[in-house]
Amino acid sequence: MEQTLEMLAAYLKGRLIGDGATLIRGINSLDAAQDGELTFADDAHHLNQAMATRASAVIVSEEVQTLQGKAGIRVKNPKLAFALALDLFHPSVPSAGGVHPSAVIGDHVQLGERVTIRAHAVIGEGVRIGRGTTIESGVHLGDGVTIGDDCLVGPHVVVYRQTHIGHRVRIHGGTVIGGDGFGYVFHEGRHVKVPQVGNVIIEDDVELGCNVCVDRATVGSTVIKRGTKIDNLVQIAHNDFIGEHVLMTGQVGFSGSVTVGNYAVFGGKAGVVDHVTIGERAQVGAASVVTKSVASGETVWGYPARPIRQTKQQLAAVSRLPGLFQRVKAFVARVAAIELRLDALERRKTQR
Repeated sequence: MEQTLEMLAAYLKGRLIGDGATLIRGINSLDAAQDGELTFADDAHHLNQAMATRASAVIVSEEVQTLQGKAGIRVKNPKLAFALALDLFHPSVPSAGGVHPSAVIGDHVQLGERVTIRAHAVIGEGVRIGRGTTIESGVHLGDGVTIGDDCLVGPHVVVYRQTHIGHRVRIHGGTVIGGDGFGYVFHEGRHVKVPQVGNVIIEDDVELGCNVCVDRATVGSTVIKRGTKIDNLVQIAHNDFIGEHVLMTGQVGFSGSVTVGNYAVFGGKAGVVDHVTIGERAQVGAASVVTKSVASGETVWGYPARPIRQTKQQLAAVSRLPGLFQRVKAFVARVAAIELRLDALERRKTQR
């Protein structure tokens, strides 16, 4: 594919810098951009890097007026424009439709137009799959599963019975949705399993990374609301309620019955104990363990998670401990020396 920079500027709703006839044949990162390629710089540091690359053009913020002879496009949000340009040069391939001969299709299955089912997929009874959805090889869809339009279900994904998935959902390889929640009652020396009879509901425009686990509810539903994006190796437990447009990075883990408000953000390896509420637009720092509810808009960090300012103050105090220890050690030595002198004076008085 090849586009002039002028055409790209119009597509991205940006303003042109330099020669609009510059031909762009591809999109690349700052550290790898070559002649004929477009890259982006969203701050002053990256702009300096961009000037040193062989890239033919750079996407920059609106504040940038000149690129010292290099061509570019001025936009409000360079990172967003870069994503749109990537999508233009690397468009998704439309689903061709069709069922591979090795796929196993149950009774009463409903397939929309242009549904693609690849090799060795297993589709249970009463499953409904919307138009344009692709089911990759090795997928297992349990009885009564519903999947909306234009979804992608990656290789070896397992979706257990009665799970409901909305439109434009992307589920990457190895993810398991609707497995049993972890519930037991200890009785007479053994753990008795609590039946997990609920389901999972995933709304529109959700993305689940590789090897994510979303457990079915004990009763009712485990819910992931629209627009939420979940990274690889995340655990969502039974009866969790995840709000809209939430972001979770890798290895986040939730216990059961957690409620997460809209637009909350979780850093990698953050953990949340059961029956905790995370408020809207709250942020949980990486490797934090949340043991109490977090207010809307609050940022917490640490083990256990506390308001980030408090955590930083405590860490600063801890960093001063070695110096304080040395001062206390010196003080103890001085006190010991004084005590020796006092003992010597007392002995002299006694001898008189």
